[in-house]
Amino acid sequence: MEFIKKIIENKVDEEVHRMFIRFSKGTFENRALLSIKKGKDKINVRGSYDIWPELFSILLKEVTEVEVNGRLFKSRKKEDYSEKISSNDLMAKIKDYDFALLDVNAGGYLLKCKKALPKPGKSLDVKFCSAILPLKALDILAFDFDKNFKKADVSHTFIITEIILPEGEEDPAVLRTNSKRKGKIIRKINLDGVESVKEIEFIA
Repeated sequence: MEFIKKIIENKVDEEVHRMFIRFSKGTFENRALLSIKKGKDKINVRGSYDIWPELFSILLKEVTEVEVNGRLFKSRKKEDYSEKISSNDLMAKIKDYDFALLDVNAGGYLLKCKKALPKPGKSLDVKFCSAILPLKALDILAFDFDKNFKKADVSHTFIITEIILPEGEEDPAVLRTNSKRKGKIIRKINLDGVESVKEIEFIA
């Protein structure tokens, strides 16, 4: 997963930071859930809501035009959206929104998801979204483990030990969006029934 890879490589950017804005101090289990079944030339993927942006990005890099249907979210408001659009224009469009939950159809590739964000603190569902993607998507989704598997299940526990506030800032909205989270991630990878565990320290 790209945002986990960035953390491991100490390349935390604004996209990674945004993944953690909703988290307070504490332990949050079963985050960034991913299940992969590997076929001959494609993979079938299921994931929790926080995996949707990554699957969306992978799919759009493979095609030039898509049919899209779903919801866009901004400032606690939601907007229904349906269009046939180029992948570049779609990527540009969603940057103006806080979050997007879209079904995307692009020929042999497909992405579907639920249309409501999970409530903060609630358990996540690995069936929140599903996708059919090219086999080479494993280079991103399985960047740190053996790709010779039939089924892979990945989960994470986020342990936030400290909220680092921006110095001299008093605006509550700015504090919420610009504060950094410090802690560690416990990454569990199960390949055909064999589990391994990694611990990753981070500030994002």
